Amino acid sequence: MKRTQRYERRLAAAREDAIEVMKTYKHEIELERTRMNASHNGFVRQCCQQNIDQLTAEKNAIEAEVVG
Repeated sequence: MKRTQRYERRLAAAREDAIEVMKTYKHEIELERTRMNASHNGFVRQCCQQNIDQLTAEKNAIEAEVVG
């Protein structure tokens, strides 16, 4: 699934229930952090950090647009 499709779908869902969408983002970010901390492979850690950065940016954009 492309990130833009996920973002657009979650943005539409956030207009109805922003709290649930924010919980989802928080959970996914925590999973990536756990995976990153458990890995000893530098490449995997870098990929996890990129995913964390992307999820955080999406979360902040949705929060700014929906919450205001």
